[in-house]
This record gives sequence, C-alpha cells and structure tokens, in this order.
Amino acid sequence: MVRDEDVATQTFVARMQPPPFPVRIIMVHTAGLVAARNAGLDAVRSDIIAMIDDDTAPLPEWLDRICTHFETDSTVGAVGGRDRPAGPHAGAEVRQPTVGILQIHGRYIGNHHCGIGPPRPVDLLKGANMSYRAAAVASLRFDKRLLGRGAQPCEDLAFSLAVRGAGWKLIYDPEVVLDHYEGDREELRHYAGMMPIKDGDAFGEMTYNWVVAIWDHISVPRHVLHIIWQVLVGTRARFGLLQALRFLPALKGASWQRFWYTQKALFRAYVHLGLRRGTERKSV
Repeated sequence: MVRDEDVATQTFVARMQPPPFPVRIIMVHTAGLVAARNAGLDAVRSDIIAMIDDDTAPLPEWLDRICTHFETDSTVGAVGGRDRPAGPHAGAEVRQPTVGILQIHGRYIGNHHCGIGPPRPVDLLKGANMSYRAAAVASLRFDKRLLGRGAQPCEDLAFSLAVRGAGWKLIYDPEVVLDHYEGDREELRHYAGMMPIKDGDAFGEMTYNWVVAIWDHISVPRHVLHIIWQVLVGTRARFGLLQALRFLPALKGASWQRFWYTQKALFRAYVHLGLRRGTERKSV
C-alpha cells in the first residue's frame, strides 16, 4: 500500500526493473493506518496475509515458521511473533513470559517484542508482526471508528479481538522473529508516562481507541469494571488516580495533566459509543 502523495516510494518501486519479486502497488487516498490495512485486505489474493511495519526486517525463516502454524492447525486464524528491537534499541528489552493478554478489567498486556516460551494461544497480536488466514478475515476489516491521523493506536488490538471473536485461534510464537528498527516517537504516540503531554488530541486518541477496541468484546459488567479501574488506578501511560499520585513527585503538574486527558478521553469514548449503540437499537 502506498499513499498517493508518497512519491519517493512510487519512484523507488518504478526503478526496480525487473523487481526481485512480484510487486503490486495499491494506492491509498485516505489518511490513517486503518484505511491502508483495509485497502490491502480488499486487494489480497493469497491464502495467508502477512502484515509488518515499514521499519521492520523479517529473518530468513520468518515466513516458513508462519506457514507451518497455519498448515498444521486448521483452527489457527492468526499467527504473530516477536518484533525484536534493533538499531539503537537492540538488546534493551527484558524477556517476558506473559504476552498478548486481555485482562478481565480491559487492560491489555503486549510484550510481543520480548516474549519467551513456546508457541501458545493469545488474545491479541502486534501490528508490526502479524499474519492472518484469509478465510478468517474474509468478512472482517479494521475498525473505522478508531481515531488518528497516521498511526491509529489499538488498531491491531481491535482486529485481533474481532478475529478471536469469530471463533479463530490466535497464536504467538517468539521464534517468528523480525527486527524492528523503531524510532524515538514516544512523545508523539504517548506510550511512555514519564513526560508532559504536548498534544492532547493525540493522547486522547490513544485512550479513546482502547475503549473502541474492547467495546464489542467484553460484557457490560467488565466495562463497568474497566471504568472503575481506569479512574482509580490506570496504567503507566494512561493515568488513573493512583498513577497520578505515584508520578506526582517526578512530573509535578504534568501528572495531573495526564490524568485529566485520560479521564476526558475515557468519558468521551463511552459516551460516543453508548449513544451510537442506543441509536442503532432504535433504528432496528
């Protein structure tokens, strides 16, 4: 997929004559990662759809390991692996056994970049390294309700939960490895908590999209639990009351700023989605 304004990529591909492998350019005219991924799904012709980021480099055995999982188990709808930090961030991670879990109160644990252990079923995969069986996603698309102008946080979470909700198994295999040359973009995407927020809209989109991603996949009591937990506790990036107090000595007023933006986005998401659900029910 190539943006219509991305002349550099179009020129690069045009110069590959002949290309080392078949290349088909799919032009994308709508901003955001969701539109790009959906354009790819609409154009796909293969049985397996592999999705990676533009700053990753798969290892030679990467594709073979993916295909093996799909070939040996017909109930597997998706396979993901480890996006090993490379470049300036190489070797910085601490390996973790818990990967790809959606907890009862709606918090999700990623750790895909540092997972260890055998292949196992998970709740969610990471967009930098995930593959899907075409039959499993034939009627699914990435959620257009997600906010964002470029990277749209939680788009991979929402899609993973939709595939799992359709009855397919998601597998995480830490041996399905690619190198991830990720840049220093935390300030723009607000994945880290130890910094002031300079773009309140971008930060709000992260929390809003989190609610959208889990909206159709957890029960009403779990949504209530999620709201209570997010208001009172929160995460290192999305502050609840306890996290705001925890980081207050280091962040000063910026701690309460992060708490306020989190709660405002949480309230906005539940109001918008609740009103939409009520409108849909009335129209049936």
